[in-house]
Amino acid sequence: MLASACDHDLLLREMGHRCVNDLQLVVSLLALQGRRTANIETRQALADTMRRVAILADARSYLLKESRLTLDAALRAISEALRSQAEPRGIALRLDVVDPVLGLSTKQITTLALVINELATNAIKHAFHVDCGGHVTLFSKRLDERTLCVGVDDDGIPFPNMEDHRRDGMGLGLARRLVDSIGGLLIMPLNGSKCVEVRISFDDG
Repeated sequence: MLASACDHDLLLREMGHRCVNDLQLVVSLLALQGRRTANIETRQALADTMRRVAILADARSYLLKESRLTLDAALRAISEALRSQAEPRGIALRLDVVDPVLGLSTKQITTLALVINELATNAIKHAFHVDCGGHVTLFSKRLDERTLCVGVDDDGIPFPNMEDHRRDGMGLGLARRLVDSIGGLLIMPLNGSKCVEVRISFDDG
């Protein structure tokens, strides 16, 4: 029985390594395609996609070192991977996890990690003037015994107006669809705030 469990664990890790290799291959293909195209907008779109996939590959590689997939481990992986984008621009990235939650499914954890990656990537890219640093915070906290809140906050440029972040632009369309897929709720900032939250129910029992 123990041998079977070990074999299963080894198989999962091997699949994980193959997934990382596949993501890295996608990054290489996107980079190659970007060099071949003369259209500036297309090149920029490919570069943005390449960076997102590269972050996911780095995060996946980090998670392979963890013995158990938890949300706080997934958020640590995302924050470590995002630092390669944030630090060259003088942006300090902080992770704040309060009361780690264990009652989440693998799908919920993976989806929440993807959402936070998307929100944080957009903050790093759009929330600060060029050559002006700042702070981006990834956080997770319990609101009550059954509700988890995860999100991204920054001290960058305020949203121009409420309508700008009600639209599905600025990378929020993907985040909305991901949150909907796990029955969560995406909460946009109130006036003057930059904090975007995702709330989801869980069961620690």
